[in-house]
Amino acid sequence: MESILCIDIPVQMISCTDTNGKITPIRFRFRDNTGEIITVKVEKILSQDQDKNRVGANFTCVALIYGTQKTFTLRYNYYAHEWHLSRLHI
Repeated sequence: MESILCIDIPVQMISCTDTNGKITPIRFRFRDNTGEIITVKVEKILSQDQDKNRVGANFTCVALIYGTQKTFTLRYNYYAHEWHLSRLHI
């Protein structure tokens, strides 16, 4: 497995949005450096920032990635409607 710690990877996201506009990321997938599709189920959301006056929302989450529990940040851009895996914490 190559290091993917310094990343800004676009991801395909499954999320839920409630009637008030609050977003909850559920599961996402991305293509790694070898071309393999990796699917990740979000186990827990540690913190979130969904201020509507900003460009996007940030979610610090925990999930199993490559069989190891990792903490990472997911970013959603309100204007571009894009999700990114922006950093992976050790």
